[in-house]
Amino acid sequence: MNSKQLQYFLTAVHKGSIAGAARELDIAQPAISQQLASLEREMGAQLLSRTFSGVTLTPAGDLFLVHATKLMDDINTAKSELRELVGKTAGTVKVGMLPSIGNVLSMPLIAEVKQNHSKLKLEISTGPSYSVKGWLEGRHVDIALTYEQDVDPRFMTVSPLIRENLHLVMASQATSSEYSSLAGRDSIPFWALSQFPLLSPGNKDALGKLIEHYEKATGVSLQHNLAYSGQLMTGLRQVMQGEGVMILPTSAIFHLEESGLVSTLKIVEPEMQRLVLAATNKTSPLNEAVLKMLKVIKKVVASEQAIQHWRGTLAFTDYSEVKGTLASGSLMSS
Repeated sequence: MNSKQLQYFLTAVHKGSIAGAARELDIAQPAISQQLASLEREMGAQLLSRTFSGVTLTPAGDLFLVHATKLMDDINTAKSELRELVGKTAGTVKVGMLPSIGNVLSMPLIAEVKQNHSKLKLEISTGPSYSVKGWLEGRHVDIALTYEQDVDPRFMTVSPLIRENLHLVMASQATSSEYSSLAGRDSIPFWALSQFPLLSPGNKDALGKLIEHYEKATGVSLQHNLAYSGQLMTGLRQVMQGEGVMILPTSAIFHLEESGLVSTLKIVEPEMQRLVLAATNKTSPLNEAVLKMLKVIKKVVASEQAIQHWRGTLAFTDYSEVKGTLASGSLMSS
């Protein structure tokens, strides 16, 4: 028996099916089934009753669930304590973020840490919002840069960073007649978005949840009938080829806009915004390295907002302190 098998078992029970566990863990369904079968052989009992509608616990599974939960809690506690010990001595901080955030923050954040915080070591992972949330919950990252739509107060402590403006993103050289009405404009009302085929993620993703919220609030239904892989860069390639439009913050596309490959229109009536946050796991004590990295992140966010790579309003309360450091070129040396 190993921690992987315990995780698969607990997730299958929580989701009510092996297919659901596969989606949650982003692992092939046969791999989970194989590990669960191995676990049952080792335990000498059937733990799950499998039907076409999902899985349920057997009496043996009910008993094992109590022990599996305690074992995973003990394993996670051990990992947390060891990570804290290593973090204090090595200063390693793991940061998870979405691709749109990573596009604007990764390089300047790496440069800032390298130039001014030599004792810190930064490790960045990027993925969809639900993966980043899972990484933080499982303590695989120390800090998650995410959106308010994915905040879970049961385990997250959050610090607001920026309330970003969302824009309609389209190809700069779009020749289709359906885009002719957008020429020469710098904004577009939300209701007018319904006229254009939209590349958008499902509502499992934070952006998909936000778009759905605005549709319900305004009573405007958007066109979601275009095939979208869920990969940001693939979607932007489709946009640049004139296959559709996307709703995105400038953090995701400022480099393409500066290169003249895409154009943006700010979404208004109502203004479409979302809050970006730095989240930590409240069950893990924050060491000195994590606290310092949070300050560094705020500095870099302020810098990128100041040069209009990230359009929006800074949301953290100590902006005056960070603003002063932008002129001096450093925050707090390690």
